[in-house]
Amino acid sequence: MGRSYCERFAEEGAKVALIYRSDADAANEVTRAIDAKGGTSKAYQCDVTKPGEIESTFARIAEDFGGIDILVNNAGIYLFTPIGETTEEAWDRQINTSLKGIFFCTQSAVPHMKKRGGGKIINIGSISGDHGVSGSSAYCAAKGATKMLTKAMCLELREHNIQVNTLSPGCIETDMNKGYREETEGFMSSVQARFGKGNPWLQPEELAGTAVYLASADSDSVTGANIMVDRGYAAGRAG
Repeated sequence: MGRSYCERFAEEGAKVALIYRSDADAANEVTRAIDAKGGTSKAYQCDVTKPGEIESTFARIAEDFGGIDILVNNAGIYLFTPIGETTEEAWDRQINTSLKGIFFCTQSAVPHMKKRGGGKIINIGSISGDHGVSGSSAYCAAKGATKMLTKAMCLELREHNIQVNTLSPGCIETDMNKGYREETEGFMSSVQARFGKGNPWLQPEELAGTAVYLASADSDSVTGANIMVDRGYAAGRAG
């Protein structure tokens, strides 16, 4: 998903700063692809669960690119966490990455946006922020809280011409959920039962156009919203 956002934003003319936690090879592969097409990009190593690292990284980005206009809070992790089997570490990893990371990345980006007269913040949520998923309490909690965080942020930042929205994907085929799709008993059947007939699975590229819209002047009056891109998954049980 992160790669699709980066490549599409670069195609639209944005200069892209890509943050990665540990996989430098994957990050550099994205920057090479963008640069090969005439775009401008740079990768930065940062752990978004650590506010100190975030602040220093965003300062470097602003210096390298001349400012920050758009922030896509895409970092996230999904772990299967049934009640009675969930460790504190598994809980903290999901909450800290998917929720704490959003807040402190935003806090570090906002001063730079204010200097430029405004900005766009896109928080990546999930259909799991609207509907409970068995065995996924920590993930659902983080994504549900993301929507409320977006609402509070939009009210606080609208006087500074900064729009904040949530983009909530449906069932996306990614490396993060590959193991669950292929190995976890009942995972695929539960998704299909919820969706009904048809294919519920989207490719990451199908989200990029909505992200571009939320980052553009066309969405200047859209803030505090939760935009679902899910092929109707959240609309209700089929049948």
